[in-house]
Amino acid sequence: MIHELQQNMNRGLADGRILLSILSVLVVCWGILGWMDLPFQSRAGFETNGYNIVTRVGAGSPAEAAGLEPGVRITHFDGIPVEDAATLARRSHKKVGERQLITAEHSGKSRDFRIAYGPISQHEISLSHAKTIVGFCFLLFPLIAVWRNNREATRLLTLMGIGLSLAFMTGPYAAEFSIRAFSLAVISLFVTLGVAALLHFLLVFPHRRLWLNRPFGKKLIYLPAFILWLLIAWRLLFTPAASSALSLLTNAMTGIITGVYLLFSLFLVLRNYSLTDRTQRRKLRLNRMLLGTVLAIVPVTIAQLVFAFSPHSGLPGQNYYFVTLALIPLTWACSAGLSPK
Repeated sequence: MIHELQQNMNRGLADGRILLSILSVLVVCWGILGWMDLPFQSRAGFETNGYNIVTRVGAGSPAEAAGLEPGVRITHFDGIPVEDAATLARRSHKKVGERQLITAEHSGKSRDFRIAYGPISQHEISLSHAKTIVGFCFLLFPLIAVWRNNREATRLLTLMGIGLSLAFMTGPYAAEFSIRAFSLAVISLFVTLGVAALLHFLLVFPHRRLWLNRPFGKKLIYLPAFILWLLIAWRLLFTPAASSALSLLTNAMTGIITGVYLLFSLFLVLRNYSLTDRTQRRKLRLNRMLLGTVLAIVPVTIAQLVFAFSPHSGLPGQNYYFVTLALIPLTWACSAGLSPK
């Protein structure tokens, strides 16, 4: 019994399952710590885009009470210009009850807003908990698949799950800038790798593309994600002066590279399904994989379209439509876990 267990452990170490499991456990711990830390965090209740323009002010939030409105462009935080990214990044997040002076411009006029930070609302806590649960789904289902059927496809699916789970989770807040910047850089690395692994998985499951065996094969998949991560890590760790050009570059690269990965992945889901016969679809449960993918992305897509065309209106419960994305790791892991080695 002990000898058999030791053999299984040795095989797990050799084929990477132990490493993937350790990474998964670390991510779970990260998510749990963030879950526990959330009630102690504060909020101002507004969001901005890459150009420091306020895009949303929460109803009943401290920002709304201070008179902040969407459309204004923030120029200073407590007298510090928004271009001084190094100074702003090293400031700790405000605690509940602390005030922040925000200077903003609109129609050429400058105005000051004094925002008293408040506690996280119950709605925001519930929303964050739902995101964390979806993140746990991205971790758990692929991990079960790789231990059930260890092969290249399930290992890639597990790597994808680790990366994408971090995109949903909120970890604990670190007051020390160096710890905060380093942790965000590591998280962004795994998220970008996860997006690339998503594409890689669909290129090997259910059939492996032969061009992946060429020297440039895997590099072609991961190089764009690595370049994007270098830009993100540079901004996080070295905090260069924030400018419109740098924000435009970051937003453009993030949108284009991520969009290409996701659109090509969706194309491959449809393409892979169309290239398999009925027998193989039934054997590998590709019908469920396709159905799960469609049911996962349709509600999110509808919510995004409604927001794009009518930002001030919404569908009932649309903030929680993303929970359907949990169908992707569930159905994909079920299919990949059944495929032959």
